[in-house]
Amino acid sequence: MKPHRSLPLALLTGLLLSACGGGGDGGGGTNPPPTDTSVIGTGSSSVAGYLSDSQAGPVVAGSTVTVENEGGSVIANGATDANGRFTLKLDPGVYNVNFKKDGYAASRIEGLRVTSGTNAPLNAIERVAFATTLPATAPKILNVKYLEGTGAKDFSNDPAKAASFNASAGVPVRVTVSTAPDAENKQTGINSPNLIYVGVGGVPGSGAFGARALFNVDPKYTTVTTDPLTLAGSSLRGVRGATELYVVVYDSNENRTERRIPIVINDDKPNDNALTSIQDPKALAVTLSQKVGYYSPIRPTGAPTEQSSLWVDLSWNAASGVAGTPLGVRVWTSDDGSTFRLLKTVAGNAKTLRDGRGSLEVGKKVYYQFEVFNSTQSVRSDVVSTTPLDSFTLSDLTPADGSKDVSRTPTISWNVSKKVGDERQFYVMVNDYPQQSANCFWGNVLCSGDKKDNLFSDDGSSAALKNSGNTYSVGFNANGKALLPKLESRHGYTLDVSAAAFSESGDAVSIAHDYYSIFYSLDTCNFGGPVCEGQVSNFTTGDN
Repeated sequence: MKPHRSLPLALLTGLLLSACGGGGDGGGGTNPPPTDTSVIGTGSSSVAGYLSDSQAGPVVAGSTVTVENEGGSVIANGATDANGRFTLKLDPGVYNVNFKKDGYAASRIEGLRVTSGTNAPLNAIERVAFATTLPATAPKILNVKYLEGTGAKDFSNDPAKAASFNASAGVPVRVTVSTAPDAENKQTGINSPNLIYVGVGGVPGSGAFGARALFNVDPKYTTVTTDPLTLAGSSLRGVRGATELYVVVYDSNENRTERRIPIVINDDKPNDNALTSIQDPKALAVTLSQKVGYYSPIRPTGAPTEQSSLWVDLSWNAASGVAGTPLGVRVWTSDDGSTFRLLKTVAGNAKTLRDGRGSLEVGKKVYYQFEVFNSTQSVRSDVVSTTPLDSFTLSDLTPADGSKDVSRTPTISWNVSKKVGDERQFYVMVNDYPQQSANCFWGNVLCSGDKKDNLFSDDGSSAALKNSGNTYSVGFNANGKALLPKLESRHGYTLDVSAAAFSESGDAVSIAHDYYSIFYSLDTCNFGGPVCEGQVSNFTTGDN
């Protein structure tokens, strides 16, 4: 796999947004009446929307989308398309957006601000319902208050009257939520509040940033109030000035409500650490042939199939080129390498970020740039890019599971559903798990951690690996590294094949099977699956 090559620094012609928000698709101008149900409204500004069931895929197609004005009256409706996408055509203002689909929990976004200029894409979540017999009604955020002295005050929804907080003290918040039935909810069964997140300048989540309150799932408690949730220090991520407080609530049936509230964070203790450069900026697109579970904000709807996942791992090394810890790091993104919008602001000591936006797509190049900043200065990295790969799967592993009288020097083969990327790599291992003895018979990764001893590539470097169409094969002990030159007679063995595809530039990987983290250290294998378990068969040899 070749090392990643950075692109030269691009001229930034786009609108540089503040650290409080995104930027993105859309713009002003007069729009023709919509002709597609995924185009919702007839206003002068656009917001590109993406709906998925949680972070990293899959999309939620055919979900009803309803837009309300700030007073709660419905002004437009439509549905997500087959790719989980929709476009809001709205005049500048503040709106609420609701999502409904049979079998799914309800989802609601409150306080979406649409401007006359460029608007950030709206990455929304609508989770699969825990139980279809329970109400699919978004929880109600009764109030969000900020603590001041011994009292609590309501936030204003008017940016001109936004509550102001000193960064050194942070933002102390208290949230009250209700899931009690009301006149609009006639369904049987009662949900209870489960998770409440708060964050500044972006959607918070357990795997991202912000503060969290967790409640017991108990229908006796349909109304709850959090203890103070204080966003301070690194949880502010260097965000300063006008921004938004995000509140996200889930109930026990996965119903979700997100509210956005304008606030101001004052830079009362400026950070003036010297800034010089950012080193080693990288972007790696990761595609998996299975869904993995995150309980975090956004899943990319670009995941190539319903059973796959897609994201981009971003990394940089600011510490090696910056004296002291910066105030924060802004991560910028672009679809053309020229016009950039803010993706997210992270803490100054951060060196990684996972991008799980709904706008990520297989085959669509995406660009990134990293900017370290303090209170008075900022320094940007070179621009890097990646193009996500499609997903693929393995099948027809031979010797097949349950095979008997298998040759003691078998030819091992498998099929790929499609040839993805520029190079495919396979790690083949035969272990005698059924006997629980010398388990690493051919392929030593389980015993020594060696991930290269039985690695075969179709780039021409592995003569032992044969390929015809979508079928690959390799003879047992083709590299002479097996424990014995032949398998034992009348003996049980386990065959495991891990597989991944890579782009020539090394900035994208697609993984079909990878039980032993040969190709990627996956930290989200909770309940098995093809990537997490590998492609496995158990067979028994004969006497030959």
